[in-house]
Amino acid sequence: MKSRKTMLSSIIAIALALVVISCCLVVENVGPVKRIFFPMVTAVVDSADSMDEWEGISFNDKNELTFDSVFWNKEITNHANSGSDVLLRVKDVNGEIVVDEFQVLPGKSVKLEGLKNNEKYFFEIKATKGRFFINAT
Repeated sequence: MKSRKTMLSSIIAIALALVVISCCLVVENVGPVKRIFFPMVTAVVDSADSMDEWEGISFNDKNELTFDSVFWNKEITNHANSGSDVLLRVKDVNGEIVVDEFQVLPGKSVKLEGLKNNEKYFFEIKATKGRFFINAT
């Protein structure tokens, strides 16, 4: 009787482990599923000269960014391979500044407090000459 309980417990533990591993592999390797649980968009900005005026940036070829999932961290990262630090700011659909200018160093992230889900936001940049990779997660 005891060996049956032990065997049943072992089978349940192995089955549970297989389900967890399978789910992890699906989330990691299936693009649409990964984008749901780990959303990220990227903007690549090429600047031939210093940008003294604010210029809009596009994430994945869209002028606006909408945090349409509870899984967004609402965090901006200046990729470590970017040319230098950047200044960013965020506006709403009415053109009002929601997050005033903030600096993001290469390889660093800034958490954007106060941004809401399901609202469109427009990001603007000021930067020196160079190529910049900006990620929103």
